[in-house]
Amino acid sequence: MKKGTKFFAAVALLTLVTAACRSGGPSSRGDIETDFGVTADGEILLGELSPFTGGAEVIGEPLTNGHRVYFQYVNEVLGGVGADLSADQKFKVRLVERDTQYPRSDIHSQQYTAIKDDVLAIAQSLGTPTTQAILPQINTDMILTGAATLSAAWVKEKYVVPAGAPYQIQFINAAAYIVNELGKTPKAGIIYQDDDYGEEGLAGLRFAAEQLGFDIVAEATYRPGDEQFTTQVTEMRNAGADHVFLTALPTQALTITGTAAAMQYAPQWIGQSPTWINAFTQVPHAEYLQQTYWLVTDGACQWGETGEGCEGMQEMLDNIERFSPDQAPDIYFQFGYTQARIFHQILERAIERGDLTRAGLVEAFESLTDVDMGGLLNPISYGPDCEDKIPATASSINAVDAGEPAGLREIATVDDEAAQNFPFCE
Repeated sequence: MKKGTKFFAAVALLTLVTAACRSGGPSSRGDIETDFGVTADGEILLGELSPFTGGAEVIGEPLTNGHRVYFQYVNEVLGGVGADLSADQKFKVRLVERDTQYPRSDIHSQQYTAIKDDVLAIAQSLGTPTTQAILPQINTDMILTGAATLSAAWVKEKYVVPAGAPYQIQFINAAAYIVNELGKTPKAGIIYQDDDYGEEGLAGLRFAAEQLGFDIVAEATYRPGDEQFTTQVTEMRNAGADHVFLTALPTQALTITGTAAAMQYAPQWIGQSPTWINAFTQVPHAEYLQQTYWLVTDGACQWGETGEGCEGMQEMLDNIERFSPDQAPDIYFQFGYTQARIFHQILERAIERGDLTRAGLVEAFESLTDVDMGGLLNPISYGPDCEDKIPATASSINAVDAGEPAGLREIATVDDEAAQNFPFCE
């Protein structure tokens, strides 16, 4: 062999070896095409970008544990992914977890870069501003990414998998309940985090005010990490706000409401789902919260509800007992478990089509028009266009109740026309 021929042969071999290392090697299972994140021995690697430190771990840890428990169920009970494959040909799922320290968008981006070439997809990216920070890279890498955030923006994005009714819908339905069901005209105020997440809450309340005919008498922001909220609460009280909408994380929500309780200011608080932790039932102002606080979540089955239409709840409870018996009732665990359930269905569809590449996974995602949520979140469907990905628009309104498993008692389920009319695709 000529010297030049040997050189080019060596380069070709090195290229093949590099590609195999990047993806773990091609899979030989059922002639299924693969590229990134599928190993030669049949492991599917999925990325998990979630905060395990930094203050938002009270959301990130249970949500990620929902992924762990679900995929442990897939691996050990179902035998793996690939329902139509023989037992020895099924794929097993391995999660590649990275701590993003929300709200640190810089660390979120670094952790994405660290794992993106090793995984088939990102099963969860937690946080609206942090996921927005990596969105240009997601689009460049064409990597399917599960949004552990309820931003309405995700329905417009080709590579982002949304789940659950968006933040705007939560406030629209809550306002509709106040106006249409309770017959009140609220003097609304809002305290919101000064970032993309907070802006979504503000947009929802402004849309609701326009559609339902009430006034927003005060708007106040805070920066992530702030610890003092006397100014914001005072602004609400001085404006006469009798219903205060809250777009915050749990630590800030507890401090804001605690400040209001100390000031003997007791509006009806309406918190978006990320404001909650079960500690609401145990803090010094717990009685105040039981009297004044509503939490708005997806209008699906409540923790422990296992009747008709809630079959996924029984499955989830059984798997908690089997794989994570110390897991307490938690709405973030339920969301994470359901998000993993969605990704499982996308993987199954891709394997059915014989294409477990990144491009094949996107096509499988776009082909899912009837996702089985098991009642854990509202039904959802996907497709190639924004109009095909319009999310569920129902919400549950919950009061704080220490006697309930997750500390929440549902008082209403609302799917108002105003929520259904929200312009997701404009």
